[in-house]
Amino acid sequence: MEQQQVNNNKLTLLKGGQNRIRQAPKSQPKKADQIAAELPGKLQTTLLLDELLPLFQKQIGQVLHFDSFHYLNKALGSQIDEGEQRHHRCHYKLEMNGEYLGDLTLTRRHKFTEAQITLLEDLLCLLVYPLRNCLLYKQALDSAMLDKLTGLGNRAAYESNLQREIELAERQKTALSMVIVDIDNFKAINDRYGHQGGDRALKTLANTINQTLRRSDLAFRFGGEEFVLLLSNTDIGAAGMVAERLRVAVAETLCHDGKHGFNFTISLGLAQLQADEQSYHLFERADMALYRAKQTGRNVTVCAPAGITLAD
Repeated sequence: MEQQQVNNNKLTLLKGGQNRIRQAPKSQPKKADQIAAELPGKLQTTLLLDELLPLFQKQIGQVLHFDSFHYLNKALGSQIDEGEQRHHRCHYKLEMNGEYLGDLTLTRRHKFTEAQITLLEDLLCLLVYPLRNCLLYKQALDSAMLDKLTGLGNRAAYESNLQREIELAERQKTALSMVIVDIDNFKAINDRYGHQGGDRALKTLANTINQTLRRSDLAFRFGGEEFVLLLSNTDIGAAGMVAERLRVAVAETLCHDGKHGFNFTISLGLAQLQADEQSYHLFERADMALYRAKQTGRNVTVCAPAGITLAD
């Protein structure tokens, strides 16, 4: 049986590291020289990571055969997996000036030759500068779309994602549900435990939301003590079960601000996207359901339009 080839390397570039590109071996085809010459200009045409890496993959695929292409940067939540993973692999931890840029792995059925590894490393050196720029741009965009206190998406992120989720649901003919969550008697929490206690309640709710939802679901702090959840491929019945699971989990969680421990509850309003419905109308129906939940006595889940109370 052929021995598995595993190349685990760290590709580190210091300032001026692009000078690392070596003279191409005589056996290296002219096509590789052409790709290396054109690659920097092509990679500088985008600041979007989801465009840069497929572009790099396509370009190097013209001169280097591989069956799968993988990129991972856990810190930024970026991952690309293309193709079926094979027996032999070349893996690189990409760094520049001590800054981690991610892990990149190529795999294939047959061993990579030394000349091919050399070629790959030279081409990777052309990737790291555009890659760093894309990562910086992504960090800036992510920061602008995050609520600093809870780590969830903010109002701008909600508005950016809502229409896209609606269009996706309509195109794929799948259900989409919205849940609006509001902390009950939030002013009383602030009055009794101070704003630090209120902040702790908001963080606790955000953590519980993250533990309750699927990875495909989206959560946003809409403003104040109000949160909005977008549940893809989820009808009103399934959304009701998710909402109830969240409501119960919050009620059973002890919130501790460092000095005092306290409990709080939430009320929830639900609505499922209807045919040809606009985003503002979906929000209005969920908001009206939340209003009924508050009027009902709080710590309940109410669905629109029927107004079915799901609480115990």
